Amino acid sequence: MARFYVVQGRRALWNLLVITMVVLALVYVFRTDDLGQEAGVSVQDDPGQENLVVVEPVTVRPVPTKYAEYKLERERMRSRQIEFLQSVAYDPQSDSERRAQFQNELQELIAKMGRETEIESLLKAQGYLDGLVILGDDAVTVVVPITLTREEAARVGEVVNRLTGIRLERITIVDETLGV
Repeated sequence: MARFYVVQGRRALWNLLVITMVVLALVYVFRTDDLGQEAGVSVQDDPGQENLVVVEPVTVRPVPTKYAEYKLERERMRSRQIEFLQSVAYDPQSDSERRAQFQNELQELIAKMGRETEIESLLKAQGYLDGLVILGDDAVTVVVPITLTREEAARVGEVVNRLTGIRLERITIVDETLGV
């Protein structure tokens, strides 16, 4: 008797799974057809020919890859630095003074990365999508891929000054006019 319920339960579960898959497939087909119409794909009926699909052109702006490549390389280098600092900072065979020194360096590096990311996020919010921030010990370099006016450069400098505490004369802003 118990075996009957197990077989019936499995069969019901299988049927439910098949029905669900069919419904999802139908929803997908009709949904993508609707999305295709909204995205500028249209089907034109011509009595002499089969249905033709006409796709309207889409404008795509190129992304300056040198900024993205630099960010990736910076992240790789920082990852290696963090791994090295962690290996020494948490090595039980190192003396406690050396471990403490490397733990402090690790904390400083992570804080530095956080400040750079925070400034880059604020630059994005101001419209400078590919802005780079290179934070040194007592100086900052900001690179933006567009030409800035004096007022825009001053705003960027003020943001960096406010977030880092570094004096304005120690902040370098490099824009497109300098041939980056």
